[in-house]
Amino acid sequence: MAIVKMNEFSLFAFDSVKEDLLHELQKFEYVHFTNLGVDETLSELGLKNVRVPESLMEIDDDINNVSYAISVLSKFHIKPKGIKAMQEGVKTYTFNELEEQALSIEYKEILGEVDTLWKRMESLKLEKEKAKARLSELKPWKSLDVSISEINGFSKAEIFTGTVPKKLKERFSEEMTGFENTYYEVVEEDKDNLYVVAMSYGEEVEKALDSLRNTSFSKVIIQGEEKPAQEMEKNNKRIEELNSQMGDVEKSIREMTPEIPRLELVYDYLSNKKLRTAAAENFLSTENVDVIKGYIPTDKADEFENNIRDRLQNIYYMEMKEAERDSDDTPILLKNSNFAKAFESLTGMYSMPKYSEVDPTPLLAPFYLAFFGMMAADVGYGLIMLIGTLFVLNKFNLKENTRLFVKFFYYLSFSVIVWGFLYGSLFGGIIPLPGLFEPAEDYNTLLILSIIFGLIHIYFALAIKAYVLIHNGKVKDALFDVGLWYLALTGAIVYLLNIVVTLPEIVKTISLVVMIVGMVGIVLTGGRDAEGLGGKIGGGIYSLYGMSGYVGDFVSYSRLMALGLAGGFIAGAVNMMAGMVAGSGVLGFIGAIIIFIFGQTFNLGLTLLGAYVHAIRLIFVEFFGKFYEGGGKRFSGFRSKPKYINLK
Repeated sequence: MAIVKMNEFSLFAFDSVKEDLLHELQKFEYVHFTNLGVDETLSELGLKNVRVPESLMEIDDDINNVSYAISVLSKFHIKPKGIKAMQEGVKTYTFNELEEQALSIEYKEILGEVDTLWKRMESLKLEKEKAKARLSELKPWKSLDVSISEINGFSKAEIFTGTVPKKLKERFSEEMTGFENTYYEVVEEDKDNLYVVAMSYGEEVEKALDSLRNTSFSKVIIQGEEKPAQEMEKNNKRIEELNSQMGDVEKSIREMTPEIPRLELVYDYLSNKKLRTAAAENFLSTENVDVIKGYIPTDKADEFENNIRDRLQNIYYMEMKEAERDSDDTPILLKNSNFAKAFESLTGMYSMPKYSEVDPTPLLAPFYLAFFGMMAADVGYGLIMLIGTLFVLNKFNLKENTRLFVKFFYYLSFSVIVWGFLYGSLFGGIIPLPGLFEPAEDYNTLLILSIIFGLIHIYFALAIKAYVLIHNGKVKDALFDVGLWYLALTGAIVYLLNIVVTLPEIVKTISLVVMIVGMVGIVLTGGRDAEGLGGKIGGGIYSLYGMSGYVGDFVSYSRLMALGLAGGFIAGAVNMMAGMVAGSGVLGFIGAIIIFIFGQTFNLGLTLLGAYVHAIRLIFVEFFGKFYEGGGKRFSGFRSKPKYINLK
């Protein structure tokens, strides 16, 4: 499995059939358009950008309105939750089924009803908030036993209603004492303010007003006609009426919630329609003819051409050729086995390969599987992963990307189980298992094994680099950049083994010679692209300095041993704590169960997260760093990614 081979096409068709053509191409799906608007050469020939139809704005408005209606109805929709929701999942449609069903839905009528109901609901809410605010304003004055109209209707006396800061209460009493024609009353007080009514007439009005000002009096105008308590009762009744009306509207909205799946279909249909309409931005045109360029998978070239011929009835002109291997514009589409496909997310997380490279996914998958298992090694943890992922895959209706992610951990579970048996670990040794290794004692053996895995991993990466170079016709580069490094590294490793293992003298001599030959070759060829003799030698010496990087790479694989031991020791510590309290009667036994479940669950999450991240690090840095450049463009199929359904 590898990168899908691509054909590049140039198509000339009449502008009048553009819409039908785009519809046919979207049904075909496997088309990646080239944006010709950035090609200055074509622009100089008099070709102009195709004008995007005004209908695109209408489609955008429809999408926004449908999304708005879905969000409104979803607020009142009782959705199945938890396992039941995942079991139901999302429905799968073909492109034709999506179009047929979406076009049969009178969605604009639904949108109009939802909009009317929601506006009515918002209006009622606003009126209710105003009524509640009115209640809040009247509350401090509810004990005032006089109608508001009377307060505001005195002609011979001046009445003041307002607030005075509570901290000025004593000062207020002093200021308002001694008046003959002025009356005041504190009708309510809270933690901050005194709510005051003052009445004055004659010559004392101005003096009374000055006294009020001296106490930071803030005037409040009470709105209404009747007594505050009666006005509050009227507002409470109005709030009850509004609640009833809101309940009726809410009932009407709830009755429309079955329309949500239909609106979701419309949303995904309109998203594809928008993509189809906007695709014309990639084209150039003369007065009557559109120029379209793009890429299609080579194995679909015949189907593509047949579709074009049938739709345009031979009234078109098209050229097609194999995509250039060294072109950075060729889009990348990966095709892998079911097993390797689950690991494509790792490749995409780093970068898509260039068209001239190899797809690293099937190459990294076995190593990632082994590394993850070695770092998470525990039979119990692996069984939980296996049972959990199997249950999800068989019982839940998942989106494709989610299903691949679950499959990813399904495959990893086997490696975790196998390494768990090798380590003799079941939930950190809760049940003794015979293992090939005893991690607490054989850590040196595990360290050596980790370094050996690293050696194999790096040598394999160099072999891939050699293959790519040879495949691209760069045989000498493969010899200089891979062959010489094989000599230098192998010679150095075997020579250094003499420190810990006694080897025959001839082996020592041969390894020394091989190492020197490799190093000298690296110095002589490492800077071959530099200008001048000094630059070539300097570049060669700098290349040889890369030997230190390999030392760091080999050491980096020690994490395979370290994380495996760490997870096992934490699991063992949890078991020890549970065992310490288990003998303290019934409560101790219950406590032990809680400690075991909580501790092992925590360690499971920590172990899987650590294995996931550190295995990625070994792939991205130590493995990809030797042969993989990346930076390719992902193939953009002529379909919008569905939001609510699966589209096949």
